[in-house]
Amino acid sequence: MDWWYFFISIYFATVTADIGQVHTLNVQQDERVRLECTLTSKQDAEEAMWMRIRPPYNPDVLTYRDNVVYAPDRIELEQHRLSSSMTTNGTYVDTYFLTLTILHPTIDDEGRYICSKHRTIFAEYDLFIIIPPQFTDDQNFIQQRSIIEGSNLQLSCSAHGRPQPSITWFYRTNNDKHIVLGDGADCLDKTCEMNWINFTRDNPTLIECIADNKKSSRISKVFNIDVLYPPTIKTNVRTLIGSKNIEVFIECLSIANPPPSIIWFDDNRQEIADHRLYTIKYENQSSILSFLISLAENSKVNYYCQSNNSIGIIEKLINISDFIQFESKSTTIRLPTVSLSNKSKSSKSNRTRSRTTTTTTTVLTTTIASLNNSISCYPNIPFLFIFIICNFLKNTLYCTV
Repeated sequence: MDWWYFFISIYFATVTADIGQVHTLNVQQDERVRLECTLTSKQDAEEAMWMRIRPPYNPDVLTYRDNVVYAPDRIELEQHRLSSSMTTNGTYVDTYFLTLTILHPTIDDEGRYICSKHRTIFAEYDLFIIIPPQFTDDQNFIQQRSIIEGSNLQLSCSAHGRPQPSITWFYRTNNDKHIVLGDGADCLDKTCEMNWINFTRDNPTLIECIADNKKSSRISKVFNIDVLYPPTIKTNVRTLIGSKNIEVFIECLSIANPPPSIIWFDDNRQEIADHRLYTIKYENQSSILSFLISLAENSKVNYYCQSNNSIGIIEKLINISDFIQFESKSTTIRLPTVSLSNKSKSSKSNRTRSRTTTTTTTVLTTTIASLNNSISCYPNIPFLFIFIICNFLKNTLYCTV
């Protein structure tokens, strides 16, 4: 059969210039493809054939008559007579339907496929095999990337496919929108890099690499960026003032990544533990130190909050002397002499009784200062108020005691 195969190959190489409409097919690798051809014949379809042209190679005859002569394990041929008709001159013409099926096509199956009989071409296809994009470094891909704040972030994406996919970098917003990075130009190299200078915690932490060859589904790879930074400290002091004690609350808020550990020290640089004198509570990245101070004793006023993680350490001094001021004093107020008269009428006689009283009142004033606020106590204010009013209006009013 080699002699006629060579003859037919040379023959069809010379008639391809007369080809009419060409159908283009983009088929993914390993996806079965069917090529259809409808032809007419005055005799039968035994002379029909499928062939493939792949420059610079010689044409390949795939089927001849009803036989598959090329790669019979992957190529199937079907022939069906659709109809018969008679022309005006009384000649019968048969219409046949030929189907060429390629199982599991590969790149080697690309080329131009021609369905013909003798010198007449009934169908022609340009077959292109598409390989979807694939990342070449998927096995070693690490989604979580850690970087110290202020460093340069460098990411890379490698993809291959057919056609060669382009790579574009995006970042995701909080509402899952994709914003293109850089000038939006596609990278056509097999390996594309993204460099971000001076990366901080305020920059996007979800960065996506998308590979697309415009012929099949695009693929993406997401990098989750974890920005590491040393701790910072903010403090706050609150007090609750009682009759004999002041309860102090010192809050130390530390922001850091990774989360920091917070340690308290007293003014002797001794670490404070959570025991009967002190209470320490932790919540998220905050620690609250609480304790009681007696108003009658001198207490420690300096405390230290220390925060540290694997990136750095910071310490802050908190002086609470301005929050625990206590002052007590007494003031003596001498009131003027006030005459109090009690007049009453009876049915038998009018008698007037009067008595004079001189009163000296001592008012105790106690002031407790905390955060520029003062509380003053005057226990004898109602009684004092009566004396002042009566003294001022003694000629017109009668005050009864």
